[in-house]
Amino acid sequence: MAKPRRPWWDIMFQEQFLRAERFLYILVAALILLATSIVIFDGGRALVSLFHQHNFTAGILHVMDRFLLALMFLEILHTVQIVFGEEHHLACVEPFLMVGIIASVRRLLILSFEISHAGEVPLEKLRYYLFEMLIIGVLIFLLVVAVIFLRRSRRQGRN
Repeated sequence: MAKPRRPWWDIMFQEQFLRAERFLYILVAALILLATSIVIFDGGRALVSLFHQHNFTAGILHVMDRFLLALMFLEILHTVQIVFGEEHHLACVEPFLMVGIIASVRRLLILSFEISHAGEVPLEKLRYYLFEMLIIGVLIFLLVVAVIFLRRSRRQGRN
């Protein structure tokens, strides 16, 4: 049984939509490159001025935050690059999950560093920190499980 032919206007609309989508991906990629460059420059500047600060711990925290943010931006940029390579743009979900894992680990590292170098932390604030760390830990676990299931389903699809 032959597929029914699509109307000309449907094909034209889809082509225009794909062009607009591609343009927006290029715009997003360019803006992510700009943001990454700014964040890396800011991190480098913070690293250079680290030894001139009175609060060394806060300076280290700022440097870590900048470079981990830059890594997250680069991972998002890599995801956009993968989307360009895909024939069907939403067929590749794994890079988005990896960006989520990286962002969550980044937040977990920053939180643990803040807790360990905060000095005297009120009990109520410590509860909030620990609750946030628990939620982030569960989120990381769920994202890793999603990546495992995704890879298994791909392997089963090939067989």
